[in-house]
Amino acid sequence: MRDVSRGGVDSAMVRQLNASRVLAVLRAAPEEPWSSNDLVEETGMSRPTVLAAADHLVDLGWVSGSVSRAAAGRGRPSRAFVFRRDAGYVLGVDIGARTVRVAVADLTGRVVAEDEHAFSDPGMPSGERLEAVIGTAAGALERAGVSGERLLAVCAGSSGTVAADGTVRVRSGIPGFVGVNLPEALGRVFDCAVVAENDCNLAVIAERWRGVASGSENVVCMLAGERLGVGIVVHGGLVRGYAGGAGELGFLSLMDGFTAAEGLASRARSEGRRRVAALAARHAGRLPRDTPGAVLHALAEGDAARVDAPLVFEALRAGDTAAPEFLEHVLGPAARAIATVALLLDPELVVIGGAVADAGDVLLPPLEDMVARLTKAPPKLAFSPLSDRAVVLGAVRLALDTAQARFHDPLAPAPG
Repeated sequence: MRDVSRGGVDSAMVRQLNASRVLAVLRAAPEEPWSSNDLVEETGMSRPTVLAAADHLVDLGWVSGSVSRAAAGRGRPSRAFVFRRDAGYVLGVDIGARTVRVAVADLTGRVVAEDEHAFSDPGMPSGERLEAVIGTAAGALERAGVSGERLLAVCAGSSGTVAADGTVRVRSGIPGFVGVNLPEALGRVFDCAVVAENDCNLAVIAERWRGVASGSENVVCMLAGERLGVGIVVHGGLVRGYAGGAGELGFLSLMDGFTAAEGLASRARSEGRRRVAALAARHAGRLPRDTPGAVLHALAEGDAARVDAPLVFEALRAGDTAAPEFLEHVLGPAARAIATVALLLDPELVVIGGAVADAGDVLLPPLEDMVARLTKAPPKLAFSPLSDRAVVLGAVRLALDTAQARFHDPLAPAPG
């Protein structure tokens, strides 16, 4: 491509366009310095134009430059430039009913600080929840050594339908969150761009960025821990729907005995506690190992209150004979949701993520069988390698996109 440097175009605009082209190259491969010769070859621009553009980026604070000492005294010195990953930072936030996760990342998406806080009362008022969110985020920023003026963008994820302005509208699993405008609430503390998105949408963004769906243009990501919901990408684009409600699985309530309000972890926990309590009421002492639920009963030491989803999955791995009944109960809603979405959208891949992602070894084979019984053309299924970090990583990715749109398109000086 030739230099954008002639004609009646304003010279300042030309400089911005040339600098943006050089920045795009440096930002796409930020790990090693690029020589001026490499940039000339990559951009097709002349050496003087490349150097002028790179120097402009150095002045703006997005790039650092150096002169090779090895070339000194041997004609024109070689110069090298590298994208400054620490020119700014972004913050990703995953707000749930039980926990909040935050991640601070540099401009290449490398997480430099991360934290998680469990809410003492999952039913707390929204104001108290947001105070805890802000406190957790502030602590992570402090540990990362990131001051307020170096924070370029924040993205917060929440369950439920999130409108274009960042307001949680309907069907949130977080008590008191319907009607909360997250950008407005967090913008009172963070002096930068603040955006909000549905947690399932952020999960599918993360899977395409750093998960198992990096090469997929048609993919569905199901968060299946405490509740069921999906994020949808069709032909490479995120599907949000008219009011941001695409991916809500309320139709499950129309199927006898199923609801999106109960995810795999929720159903595993409730069924496991019910079974252990029933066994404890009927038997005192050790149970024969082949008794359905006996392995879980032993792991929980006969105390139903100790049962959680990971303990149920551990019992299934250990050969609890209640496995077929457990799995049919736990996976039923998810299998029907996947089959229905597959019939409607024909995705290449369905990724199951959230708090149950680490149990893929136990859950994937029976889930594949159940989905195959429900549809003649089942999609490929995979459990997420991102585990319960998918939403916060998706928030980091969307915050990076927001920062890029604000500071790089068009170019603006790096803050601080």
